[in-house]
This record gives sequence, C-alpha cells and structure tokens, in this order.
Amino acid sequence: MARIHRLPEQLVNQIAAGEVIERPASVVKELVENALDAGSSRITVEIVKGGRDRIRVVDDGCGMEKEDLFMAFERHATSKIRTSDDLARIRTLGFRGEALPSIAAVSRLICSSAPHHGEGFSIQITGGTIQESKPVSRPQGTEAIVEDLFFNLPARRKFLKSDEREGAAIRELIQRFAMIHPSIAFFLSIDAHQTFSFPPSHDRKERVCTVWKAFPDDIAVVECARDIVRGHLILASPYRTYTGPSAVVVNSRLISDRRISAVILRLFRETLGGERRTPYLLSLTLPHEMIDVNVHPAKSEVRFRNEAVVFACVEELFLRAITTIRRQTEEKEEPKGATATELSSPLIYPLPQERPPRISERAAPYKAASPLPPRDSTPPEGFPATISLKGFRVVGTLFDTYIIVERGDTVYFIDQHASHERIIYTNLRRAMEHRSGLTQLTILPSAIRLSATEMALFKERKDLFSTLGFILEQLDEETLILRGVPALSIEADWPLLIKTILADISEQGFSTAWDEKFLSLVAMRACKSAVRAHQPLTHEEIVRLISEIDASEVLTCPHGRPFFIALRKGDFDRKVGR
Repeated sequence: MARIHRLPEQLVNQIAAGEVIERPASVVKELVENALDAGSSRITVEIVKGGRDRIRVVDDGCGMEKEDLFMAFERHATSKIRTSDDLARIRTLGFRGEALPSIAAVSRLICSSAPHHGEGFSIQITGGTIQESKPVSRPQGTEAIVEDLFFNLPARRKFLKSDEREGAAIRELIQRFAMIHPSIAFFLSIDAHQTFSFPPSHDRKERVCTVWKAFPDDIAVVECARDIVRGHLILASPYRTYTGPSAVVVNSRLISDRRISAVILRLFRETLGGERRTPYLLSLTLPHEMIDVNVHPAKSEVRFRNEAVVFACVEELFLRAITTIRRQTEEKEEPKGATATELSSPLIYPLPQERPPRISERAAPYKAASPLPPRDSTPPEGFPATISLKGFRVVGTLFDTYIIVERGDTVYFIDQHASHERIIYTNLRRAMEHRSGLTQLTILPSAIRLSATEMALFKERKDLFSTLGFILEQLDEETLILRGVPALSIEADWPLLIKTILADISEQGFSTAWDEKFLSLVAMRACKSAVRAHQPLTHEEIVRLISEIDASEVLTCPHGRPFFIALRKGDFDRKVGR
C-alpha cells in the first residue's frame, strides 16, 4: 500500500498560511501592503484584543471588480507579475498572490471592494470556504475584516503573545509604514480607542519627528551614493531618550535583514560605546534587478547582488549621521565666547562632568564580554580559597591598572577592574536572593520613555524589576517613572539599564530559570560601571575598593578569571639570590 499521498486542499492552505501569517501583525502587514499597492492615500487600521479577535483595514485605493475580488482569494493569483522576467524586477510590495488566501484559510474574513463609489461587492469566507457573496454600496476602495484569527488552528492561536504584546507589534508596524510613506494618512485604533493618527505630510523628516516625538534639531538627515546604491538615513540623537521604532527600507519595501542590523549595532558600539541605541530610518534604493525579494514567504527578507557595496553605504551613512549629531550637540553645549580653536576641536563623549567621577561612575567604551556563568565560578586549581587584607598598606599602583598592596610578608597585585566587577556581581546576587528591603528612593524621579513593545514587555515582567528593587510606575502608554533603584553600592545609568534589559528579554525570550538569567544579565550590564584599567584612582578610592574586596567570598571576577596575584617576600629573595 502506498504511504505517500496528496494532502487535502484545506490542509495545504493551512500549511501555506502558516508560512505567511505568523501573528496578527502579519495580517496587518499584508493588508496594508495591498492598500499601498492599490494607490491609497488614506489607510485606517482597527484591532480588538491584539488582533486575535478582530482586524479591520480600510483604504481608499483603486478597489476591485467582482471578478477580481473572487480571483484574489485563489492561491497564486495576482495582477502584479505575468512572466519570469517580471519576477526579476518586482516593483510592488505584493506579488505572490498568497496573502489573501492565506489569511482567509485561518480566519473568518469579510472583504468588500469597489472600483467606483457605490459600486461594490462583498465576499465572506470562513476557513478558506466561501460562505456568502453579494453586491454592496460603498465608497471606492477596499475593506477587509478578519475575525477569530487561527480559530481552526488552536495550537497556533495558543502560541500568540499577550494582547498587549500583539497590539504593540501592530502599533510599531503602522508607525514604520507611516515613516516610509509620509504622503499617506494612517490611523490606528486599538480596542475602540484611537491610538494615533498621522495626517499626510510632504516632508519625511517632519513625519519621522512626529512618530518619534523628537525635536527636529535632534535629528540628523544624511545621504550617500555608492556605485548603483543610493542611501538615505534619518537618525535620532543617541544623547536623548527617543524610543520610536526603527526601520530598514529597500526600494520602499520594509525589510528585516540580520546582516544590515549587525552592521548597525557594530557601528553603535564602536562609535557610541556601551549598549546605547537610537531610532533610525534607513532607506536604500537600487535597481530592482539587483535585489531578490522572492526569498521569504512573508517578503520580509531580500538578497543583494552586491552586498559589499550595500554594507559600505550603510556604514558611511551611520558614521556621517553620528558625526553630524555630535557636531550639533557640540554647538549646543559650546559656551558663549568660545574661540575658533575651541570650536574646531573634536567633541569627546561623554561630555565633561562638573566634578570628578567617583569610582562607581566611570564608564568605558563597549567591549564584548564572555557570558556570565549561572553560578560563581570555581577558582583555578591551586588558587587561594580566601584572602585577608586586614592591616594592609597601599604601596601604589602599576600601569594605572593594578593596585599594589602589602600585608605582612606578602604583596598583592590586584586588578582594579576585575575586582570591582566581582563586588558589583556579589551585591546584585545578594539582592536577588534576599528579595526584600533592597530599594533606595531616588532624589528626583526620572522619566523613562519606552516603545510600545517595551511597555508591553514591562507590564508582563515587571515582577522581575520589583524583585531586584526597582520602583517603577507607569505614567502613560509610553512613559515610566523611576522612583527607586536597587540599594547597592554602585551608581549606574539605570534608565539605560532598564531599556537594555527589556531589549534582551525581547530577543532572548523567557524560561523557567529566567531569574538566574536575569540576574546574570543585570550583572553584565552593571559591571560596565566598574572602574576600568588605565584609570587613576585616589588613595581614598583604593582603600574603599580593598575594603570591599576583603569582604568578598569569591576570588575571581564573574567571568571566572582571578583578579589578583600574590607574591611572598621569599619569592623576591629567590629571584635576586638573597
């Protein structure tokens, strides 16, 4: 008996739908892209329960005739390509003819369209089967109502995120479309409440500033041309707290390219230091035959024929934009009466402080660290189990990196950075284990602006922040008020730390052992506030650091490396033959 058989058409459609429709935001993306291809000037999106219960997208585009409306729900039926030559030069956002049938296969869908005012037709489909069709009177354009998404795929529906997370993804998606297409009006309503509206604008920078809620003076706009690639970048100042969504666009197509993202993150780390990020809108334009958009079922990835030129253009854009922002910031900070020589000098970040920084405030450029172990590392074989520095005498420092301490007949060479890392990690671990009485109120509350996704993540995982000792209150849909921080002997950029944690939660997901991962993550970020090598310390700072080292129970840094070496007087005597 044959074991290989042909799958039923309904199952085939459900499998195909799974490749295109991953979540409610996927539905919105496909429907909005269809509206853009139809030449719409106004697009309205409404969602209920994060889109799982209801999604409604209305446009004023060219609309469809009755016959085209029926054909649009047939798989691989499209008006946008006819031959293989067309496939090599895609100029529209959609072209495969899979979006509408995929959506209809996993939902209850009603689609009505009219090529002219009053002359419309409506079709109702449930699980891929047409239930009803009739003429309707409606304005020119198309309306798609998607209800009970994944009602016939309970396993897929079960894996959807919370309503807030799904709604946040849709919100940021529409914001990205609004930045890419400033001449088109966009409106979004979530659970019957209007979330935002973007009227048409002829200035992309103006639209971007509206989306990011940024001041125009804090935005850099640069362009570059390399060979056949044309690049345009709008970058927000990394020295402000703008939290709007970022977007990468190729020939007006919103994409998600890991290689381009990696280049951008590397440039941020090399030029700004630490984990600092800032919103950007990167637009690349190149001949259609030089890119392949037929790579991913959801059309979110592209392949470039000449990647080296594309990446070089991206790097040039970001370096020029960051330089522009630094110059703008320098001009704002420059005191009146500055000389021409002073104005021409390069700006070094961070800006000088009015008082010398304390030991826990000094920061250094980003340097990738090895992952933290889940538990304190075991010292190397033969390494001392304890260290006692009571009654020590500070001899001095070596290379502004090692502290030299004499006690009895032993001299200790202590790595000031690694030892301070251990102190921070130990304090954080103790804070996590005690889970109470670990908060200190801030002198002045500070506002932390979050994106929609970050806010949704915070609402889901705010118990983790409370456990560590943060006091955070939600002011509105995009702002947190920080009133308390962990009562630890460190000072850090707490708002940046909170945003970095949220970003890592989004990237890494969750697990049953998340508390441990969370602590390691916090320690890794906080240790960047530790004193660094080649930073001179005062005598008082050295004494304070050694006192904390003396109380430490572990003699390695959090990455498992010893933070000191010890030599006895006899070792020196043998070296010189005494």
